[in-house]
Amino acid sequence: MKKIAFVVAAASLFAFAPLANRFGPVGASLALVWFGVLLAIFASGSIQSLAIGGGALGAFGSGVLGSVSPTAAGAVLVAAAFAERTTRVRSRTAQAVHVLVALVGGGFAGALSNAYTTASLPVFVVAAVVAAVLASLPLLVEADDPVAHALDQAAALVGELGTKRSLQDGAELRRNAHEVPLDRATAARVKTTWQSLLRLAEARVRLERTRPQALLRIAEQITPPAASADAPASTSAPPGAPSAADAVLGMVDQRIAEHVSVLARAYTAVDAVSAARIGLDDSALKNVESMGESLDEVSRAIVEVRAEERLPG
Repeated sequence: MKKIAFVVAAASLFAFAPLANRFGPVGASLALVWFGVLLAIFASGSIQSLAIGGGALGAFGSGVLGSVSPTAAGAVLVAAAFAERTTRVRSRTAQAVHVLVALVGGGFAGALSNAYTTASLPVFVVAAVVAAVLASLPLLVEADDPVAHALDQAAALVGELGTKRSLQDGAELRRNAHEVPLDRATAARVKTTWQSLLRLAEARVRLERTRPQALLRIAEQITPPAASADAPASTSAPPGAPSAADAVLGMVDQRIAEHVSVLARAYTAVDAVSAARIGLDDSALKNVESMGESLDEVSRAIVEVRAEERLPG
C-alpha cells in the first residue's frame, strides 16, 4: 500500500510540476512544497523530520531548476525525497546504488513529464504515471525498517552492554516480525508497544549523553574529605549508594529489556498459533487421500473386469 501511495503522490507531483507556473508564484510554491513533503513521507514510510526537510528542500531545488533543466529538477526532487530512506540502506554499495537510481529515475521522470505538457490529456496522464513509476525505482533497493534502524542507532550510542544487547535484539526482532500474521487488535497493541520502546530508547540515549563516562570515572576517584569531630553528622548518602540518576537509568534499562521480551513472546505466540492452525488443517490431505483410494478402487475394478473377460466360456 505504501508503494502504491508513493506512485500516486509522484504521479500527482509530476502532473502538477510542469503546469505550476499557471497558478502564480505563491500558489505554485506552496503546492510544490506540499507535494514534495508528501512524496518524501511516502518514500520514507514514516513521518520523519529528515524526510519532511528533504521533501521541502527537493521541492525548492526543483522549483529553482525547473525552468532551466527539467531533468535536473526531477533528479533533485526524487533524490531529496529519498534522502531519509537512503540513510536506512544498510551497506555503502547499496546506498550508492540507491542514490544513483533516485537521480537517474528522477531525471528521466522530470524530462518525461515536461515533454508531454502540450499533448492531449490521456497522453499527459500516461506520461505522468510512467514518470511516477520511474521515480519509484529506488524502492527496489532494500532499506532497513525505520523502527529497527532507530533501535540500532540507539544501541550504538549506549555504553551499557546489557541495554545495548536488548536494543539490538529489538531491532532484529522488528526486521523479522513482518511475516508474522497479526489480527487488527493485536497489531494495534504491538504498534503501541513498539512506540513505547522507541521512546524508552530515546530517553536512554539522552541519559547517556548527559552522564558522560569520563565524568563518572572522575566522580568515583574523588575521595570525600574526612569529617571533623566537631562537625555535625552528615545526612548525605554514603559514597557507595546509587544516586537518583542511577536509579532512573536502571529503571529505563529494565523497561527496555521488558519491552523487547514481551514483544518477542507476543510474536512467538502468534506465530505458533498460526503454525498450529496450518498444521491442523488437513482437508487437502484428506481430499488427496480420498482421491487416491478412489483411483485404486477403479484400477482394481478394471483389472477384475479384464480378468473375467479372459476366462473361457
